[in-house]
Amino acid sequence: MKSKEVLVIGSHGLLGSTLVKLLKEKGYKVSTSDISDEDGIDITKPDSVEKQFSKVKPDFVVNCAAYTNVEACEDPDQYKIAYAVNAEGPKNLAVASINHNVNLIHISTDYVFGDNDKNGYDESYSTFNPLNKYGETKRAGEYNLEKLRGCMEGSYYYNQGPLFYVVRTSALFGEGATNFIAKILQFAKEKEFLEVVTDEVVSPTYVKDLSEGIIYIIENEPKGGIYHYSGEGSCSRNEFAKEILRLSGIDTPVKPTTLDKFNRKAKIPSL
Repeated sequence: MKSKEVLVIGSHGLLGSTLVKLLKEKGYKVSTSDISDEDGIDITKPDSVEKQFSKVKPDFVVNCAAYTNVEACEDPDQYKIAYAVNAEGPKNLAVASINHNVNLIHISTDYVFGDNDKNGYDESYSTFNPLNKYGETKRAGEYNLEKLRGCMEGSYYYNQGPLFYVVRTSALFGEGATNFIAKILQFAKEKEFLEVVTDEVVSPTYVKDLSEGIIYIIENEPKGGIYHYSGEGSCSRNEFAKEILRLSGIDTPVKPTTLDKFNRKAKIPSL
């Protein structure tokens, strides 16, 4: 059986770089593309997407590309860019995937929900109420894939062929790019104490674990549809910061604060 060819888009980011490394270690044929590359794919442009698909001829495409500056998305001009990347980009990839019969994995986020449900969300959740513009753009990207796949029931799409997957995750951390851990460690060296919120609760997700989950989909090709993948359990950002410093042997105090103390344009899911 021939090895699957995987095209990873957004290959320089936190998730993309880790996924590429693991795929190569497992013997996959991997093509990479990032908007910062001279010949990188621009997912906001259908012609650029079509050119890359025709060149690489992948079996699977994994879309790790996203505009993730939550606060900047509240600015109208930046929102247009975020919408092009997070909503129109997945649609362009989906159209090309159908035309070339390529399976597509699109990475999404828990920011699409917005209801602050203490019990969490399963894959059949359908009452979306994003609290900020970033969440709106990511949900729009999901919706564009759903429209192209036909109807949706439960956690899987009908009308398969090719397979489409939306993988939602939360609070990614790991090596290779700026993330919460890197920021906490940096601030702990610069400040006498840190103030970190107690009312934003997340499920920290190790980027290598998520990459393994994506590779599982590539290897086993389960039914297409919505999949949730995050670290087990949850904690507040304050608890997360304390654990980061404890494991790093840093004794900078971490004081409690709340989201309303910060003058942010974007509303942040608190649970």
